[in-house]
Amino acid sequence: MEILVTVVANVKTQREVTNANASFAMVVASAILAYLLLLYIRRELKRRLRKKLFDRNGGNMLRNMLKIRIYTEEELQKITTNYNEKLGDGAFGEVYKGIIDKKQEVAVKRIIPREEAHSTNVIQEITSQAFIQHTNLVRLVGCCLETDAPRLVLEFVPNGTLHDALHGAAHIHIPLLVRMDIAIGSAEALAYMHSNIDHNSIVHGDIKSSNILLGRNMEPKVSDFGSSKLMSVAMYNKWTVFGDLNYIDPVYFSTGDFTDKSDVYSFGVVLLELITRKKVKYDGTKLLVQFDKHYKDDYARRSMYDQDLLCTEAMQNHCMECLDNMAAIAVQGGG
Repeated sequence: MEILVTVVANVKTQREVTNANASFAMVVASAILAYLLLLYIRRELKRRLRKKLFDRNGGNMLRNMLKIRIYTEEELQKITTNYNEKLGDGAFGEVYKGIIDKKQEVAVKRIIPREEAHSTNVIQEITSQAFIQHTNLVRLVGCCLETDAPRLVLEFVPNGTLHDALHGAAHIHIPLLVRMDIAIGSAEALAYMHSNIDHNSIVHGDIKSSNILLGRNMEPKVSDFGSSKLMSVAMYNKWTVFGDLNYIDPVYFSTGDFTDKSDVYSFGVVLLELITRKKVKYDGTKLLVQFDKHYKDDYARRSMYDQDLLCTEAMQNHCMECLDNMAAIAVQGGG
């Protein structure tokens, strides 16, 4: 009888353990199921948001119109290794280095918006950038439309900006002929943008030395054309200039109209940087104002030139003539 009672007790205990294990297993299974369901919901919401942004940014139309590649947000994360190497940042957002096709270096620009953009304007701007092809303009490789503002995949230009080359701590030597080539190449890029040969004429909106990149052989590549408009469209649904105030044409502030002549004004300031190696904010005021004040005085004007360009006596007269010609163009463009 005692043995029977013991057996019954053991069976009861095992049943309780089994029931407890089963209950625990059910709790664990329910928790895993709930987690997977939550994960699915989050992914689905994220997918729907990306599709909404893609459609809002004109993705379906751009995909059929453009020859550039349309990237997903996940692809950009892989290309940039989760935005690991920052190349720079500014008013329009941040730029990161990336690799596509296993070896091609690119720059990925994340434009930072604050309000919804109008898809028609976004489409027009990206289309303009995609179709504009010039050896002295940074090439648009692709874009991502699954974000609040489009993310641009651009040609990578290895030698940094003209601003850093002129004003950086390294103070690298830039011969006059190289500076002239930079000026000519940049001017040709602007002239192409302003022309109506292969596309609708457009203005840059933010010409400055930090938006002129330098290639392996110091050839200029004008960058950020269209970024000013893309950002202003993303923020205000209208074309608003976001450029550096030291470069912006004063006429724009009085009329509100930014034209190709406004770009020419800004380029005149860049020319002065090239020949003087002085920053746009000089001696407490704008460089153009200071230079214009001394322009008619040969000695005062030539004293403002970068004296490194006049280091050899044999070349001094020739160099001075070149600098005077560039100064005349700068003052005419900025005046």
